[in-house]
Amino acid sequence: MNLFFYLVNNNYMKKITLLFCLLLSVKVYAIENIKIDDNDLIPKFNKSTKVYNYFTNKDSVNIEVINSENETINEDGIIELKEMNNEVKIITSNSEKYIIHISKNYDKNHKEESYIKDIEILGYDINYDKNNHEYSININDEDHLIIDYELSNDSDNVSIIGNGNFNKTDNVIKIVLNNDIEYVIHAYKTINVSKQIVNKEVKEMSGIKKEIVKLIIITISSILVFCFYYMLFINKTKIHI
Repeated sequence: MNLFFYLVNNNYMKKITLLFCLLLSVKVYAIENIKIDDNDLIPKFNKSTKVYNYFTNKDSVNIEVINSENETINEDGIIELKEMNNEVKIITSNSEKYIIHISKNYDKNHKEESYIKDIEILGYDINYDKNNHEYSININDEDHLIIDYELSNDSDNVSIIGNGNFNKTDNVIKIVLNNDIEYVIHAYKTINVSKQIVNKEVKEMSGIKKEIVKLIIITISSILVFCFYYMLFINKTKIHI
C-alpha cells in the first residue's frame, strides 16, 4: 500500500502513467485533424480513413489532436517510442477509432524509394493510391482473394495477413511492406438471406412433389388392383349364371 501511494505521488511516475495511457488510447470528442511533430500523417488525415502511418528517426514524438476550431484538444501528446513499431489508438466519443502506426529509426531516403507501386485484386477494382492505406470491397463467396502487387524496390519484402478462411461480415486483410508500412483491405462478405430462403423453399417444394408422386402412384396402383379383382369377380359371376 505504501508503494502504491509513493508511485501516485511521484511526478515521474505520473508522467509515465499518463504517457502509457495515451499510448493505449486517447479519448477525444471532435477530430478535424491529427498531426505528429506538426507534420501530416500518411495519408493526410481524413475522417473516413481509419489507419495511418508515420516515420521518424526520433525517440519521442508529439501527437496533436485538433478540433474544428483549430485547437489542440489533448494536453500532453508526447509519446516515447520504445520499439521500432508503435501503435497509437485515438478513440472519439462516438466510438470512432483511428490507428497510427509509428515507425522509428528509419532511413528516410530508403523509405522514399520503397513503396508499393500497385495492388491488384482479381475480380475487384480498389482504385489503388500509394498514399491511401485503407480500402473496402464487397466480396462474393470466396474464401480468399488473389492479390498481386508491384514494388518500387525488388529488395523489399511484403507479407499478406488475413487473406483466407473468410467467415465474417468484415474480413480484414493487411498488406505489410518491410514490416512497417501497412495497407488494410476490408473485405465485406454479404450473407444472401433471400438466396438461402429460395433454396430452402426449392428443397421443400421438391420434397412435396416427391410425396405427391408417391401418392399418385399408390392411388393408381390401388385402382388397378381394384379393377383387376373386380373383373375377376364379374367373370366368375358370368360363369355361374
